[in-house]
Amino acid sequence: MLGRAFLAVSVAFLLLLGFAFYQDLSRPWAPIQQKYAAQYGQDFPIQVQQLFPKVQVNGQFMVERCITCHVPDIAKIGPQKAAERLGPNHPSVISDSVFAKYGQETLICRPATAAASPSASPSASASAKPSASPAASPSAAAASATSCLDPRAQPYYVLDASGKVVNDPSTNKPVVAQLTGFIPNAYKGLGIDESGCIICHNGNRQATDQAGGHQNLVANPFGTFDKAPQLFENNCAQCHGATGEGGKGPPLNDQNRLGFFNDDYYYRCIYLGNTGEEHKGTIMPAWGANKLLPQPINSNINLLVHWIRMWQQYTSRP
Repeated sequence: MLGRAFLAVSVAFLLLLGFAFYQDLSRPWAPIQQKYAAQYGQDFPIQVQQLFPKVQVNGQFMVERCITCHVPDIAKIGPQKAAERLGPNHPSVISDSVFAKYGQETLICRPATAAASPSASPSASASAKPSASPAASPSAAAASATSCLDPRAQPYYVLDASGKVVNDPSTNKPVVAQLTGFIPNAYKGLGIDESGCIICHNGNRQATDQAGGHQNLVANPFGTFDKAPQLFENNCAQCHGATGEGGKGPPLNDQNRLGFFNDDYYYRCIYLGNTGEEHKGTIMPAWGANKLLPQPINSNINLLVHWIRMWQQYTSRP
């Protein structure tokens, strides 16, 4: 009996080893690198390349995988040129301005409603901590959307199902919605040659082929961060919480769920709601099937799915 078990384990190990050799020899990333070389010149090695950022997360260096295919000569050309090749408006360095808008210190900002009195309106700071001192005025509450790009502008308030501002019972001050963002604080001030594309675009760090690397990818995180917050608050926050913490509905920022389910699952959840198999009998509306979201519905559902992905922490396993 023991001999059979040993034989089975040995066969499984050999199969796994054979698969690893196959992946190494087949090099599914090579055609992408070759296309890149044809456009920019082949002065870089065609092989798996992995960059290691200067900082550690949970005591470990987080390995970059996207560089393998997309900017294989990034170590030579530097972050500025690499950012240009990755696409328009891609930040070459996670500077203070980029970090303030898209990073962990960002408050979701929109003009406050009349439900919040000036004396109870906290001011936003670059550290994303609401101030205990009253600083907002009625004119500040009516700030334009442009001023919301300033991390020191008036923050979003957390609203209940009736649209009223939620007060913290311990302080009687309005609760402001704070997001973790998708740029970890440890990478602030680094270029993409040190932080890597995956800091912004997520994806699967352990992928060995193109399909795996693009799984659950947020292709345009900056566009998502600009457009999705208001869409989420208008349609989802009253049940799932302003920061995905849950309420009437289940939490959306749960790391186990985010790590387990793919984008197709979340798309079905939003589109079909309680008309689908996964959520029959729940209060989840069929946002897509019943045309409850603004047009274009499919694009907005994908926007919400990408927004939910922003809560996924890629520095730890589920």
